[in-house]
Amino acid sequence: MRAVGFKLAALAAALWLGGSSPSLAQPQGPVALVGATIVDGNGGAPIPDGVVLLRGDRIEAVGPRASVRLPRNARVVDVRGKWITPGLIDAHVHFFQSGGLYTRPDGMDLTSAVPYAEDLARSKSRLDETFARYLASGVTTVVDAGGPKWNFEVRSRAAASPRAPRVAVAGPLIATEPTVPQKKLDLGDPPIISAADPGEAAALARALLPAKPDLIKIWGIGSGPEGARRLRDMTAAVVAVAKPAGIRVAVHATDLEQARAAVEGGAEVLVHSVDDAPVDDAFVAALKARGVVYVTTVMVGQGYSGAFTGRPALTVTERRLGAPDIIATLSEIPPAIAAQVKDRMPDATPQILANAKRVHAAGVRVAAGTDAGNVGTLHGPAIHRELELLVAAGLTPSQALTAATRDAAYAYAPKPDIGLVAAGYRADLLVLNADPTRNVSALARFAQVWSRGVSHGAASLIPESPEALVQRQLEAYNAHDLEAFAATYAEDIEIFDLPGAAAGRTGKAALRETYGPLFQRLPQLRCEAAHRVVEGPFVIDQEVCRPTPQARPRRATAIYQVENGRIRRVWFAAAP
Repeated sequence: MRAVGFKLAALAAALWLGGSSPSLAQPQGPVALVGATIVDGNGGAPIPDGVVLLRGDRIEAVGPRASVRLPRNARVVDVRGKWITPGLIDAHVHFFQSGGLYTRPDGMDLTSAVPYAEDLARSKSRLDETFARYLASGVTTVVDAGGPKWNFEVRSRAAASPRAPRVAVAGPLIATEPTVPQKKLDLGDPPIISAADPGEAAALARALLPAKPDLIKIWGIGSGPEGARRLRDMTAAVVAVAKPAGIRVAVHATDLEQARAAVEGGAEVLVHSVDDAPVDDAFVAALKARGVVYVTTVMVGQGYSGAFTGRPALTVTERRLGAPDIIATLSEIPPAIAAQVKDRMPDATPQILANAKRVHAAGVRVAAGTDAGNVGTLHGPAIHRELELLVAAGLTPSQALTAATRDAAYAYAPKPDIGLVAAGYRADLLVLNADPTRNVSALARFAQVWSRGVSHGAASLIPESPEALVQRQLEAYNAHDLEAFAATYAEDIEIFDLPGAAAGRTGKAALRETYGPLFQRLPQLRCEAAHRVVEGPFVIDQEVCRPTPQARPRRATAIYQVENGRIRRVWFAAAP
C-alpha cells in the first residue's frame, strides 16, 4: 500500500505542478517597499520607516524614507507595520533525499517496505514542489552539499523557475574510505564515490570540473589518527585541483580531530558541527584565521532520532510547511526496530550547541544549515527549527538571523551578493508580520517573500494541507480573531456533538453567534492540541483548553473533516 501511495502522490504532484519548468518571470520596473522596519542581516541597528528600492533582480537603494529618492515610475508597496529582512539561506541540503523514513537505506535498510528507487523517483518527480516549499518557508537560497550528478540538472531547473530558490551544488561526495552501506544508494548515478588514496581523490575531483560545481565535498569516514591523516592528505589533494578552478572544498567531519585535519588540509567549509568533544582554542583560532565557514546542522540528529524511535517531534511550522506524504512516513518505523534503536542514539545536541556558541563567540563565520533531506529533516521548514536551536545555544535572535543570511551566504559563494538588505545585493527579501530581532519565530510567518525581485505569498506557493488549515483555525481561535477563525470554515459548516452526533450548529452565521460572544466573555481562553492524528482529510485533535492561565484544563476530542480547502464538519467529544 505504501508503494501505491507514493506513486499516486507523485502522479498528483505531476498534475498539480506540470511536467516541465515554468519560464522565469521577470520583475517589471522599479518597486519601492515603503514604511517597514529594515533589519539588514549585517547585525546593524534596524532602520524604522525605511525604504527598499528594487530594480529587477537587484536592490538599488536602502535607507530611511527621507533619504531614498523614488523614481517617478516606481510601483510603491505599502509595508507599514512590517519588518524586512534578507531571504533565508539553508547552507546544507540534499535534493536527492526526500526527508522521509525510507530515504537512507545505508543507515536503516527498510527497502523491503519501500524500495529506495521509489523514494528517489519521488524526489526527482517532486522537485518543483520542493522548490516551492523552500520559498514558502522564506528560504530563497540553498546549498546542496552533495549528491548524484543529476544535482547539476537541479541547479539548472531552479535557475529557470520563478518559484525556486537559488541553488548551489556539489557533485558526488568523495569518501575517504570505501564502505558497503553506501552502495545501497547507487542506482547508476551514485551520490558517494570512494577514493583509495589522495591521487584517486584528485582524479575524482578533476572529473567533476567540467560540470562547474559550486563546491567539491569530501566525506571523512575514517576515525582515529590514521583516519585524520587520510582526510588531511585527501583534502589537500582535492584543494590542489579545485582552487585553481575557483572552486572551494567542503568537508564532512563531525569528530574534532577529523575536523582539525580537514582545516589543515585546506577545507574552506565545514558542513557539520563538531559533535564528539568540546572545540579547543587552537581549532577555533584556525577556523578564524583561515576564514572557514562553520555550518551548524544541529537539528538533523533530532530528525533521525525522532523517526527511528517512532516519536517524531515535528514543530507546528514543520507540519504546516512540510510535505504531508513525507511527514506521514516518519511515524511508520516498525515497533520492533524502534525498540532496538531507542538506546543506541545518543543525543549530541548539547555538545553541538555548546560548540556553535563557542565558535560564534570567537568570531568564526557560523552558517545555519539543516542537512535537509535526511530522515526527519524536512525540505523548507527545517531552517526554522535550526534557528530556534541556535537561539537555545545562546545566540540572540539577530545573531541567528545573521547566521541564516549574511554568513550562510559564504557557504553559497566566496564573494556573495546575497544575504543582506543592501544596495547592489540580490532582491531576495522577506516582509514579516512581527519583529525577528525579538523572536526568530517571526521568520516563519511572513506577508511576502521576494525572490529574484518577484513577490510571492506563502499561500500561492503550496496548497494548504488539512493539518495546516486546522492549525490556522486553532491559532485564530487563540487570537480571538473571529473573522480569521470563521474564514477556515465552509459556508455550510456542520458541527456535531458526540455520542449522539446531532448537528447542533450549522452554517457560518451560527458559528459566529456561538464563538463571538465566547471570545468576548473569556478573553484569556486558550486551547492547544496536545495530540494530533492526521488521516487524509480528517484531523483528530485532543484539545486542552483553559479559560484562564490558572484554571483547571478541560479536555475534548475534535474531529475535523476538510473539503475543498475549508473545514466542512466537526465532531466534538468531551467528558461530562
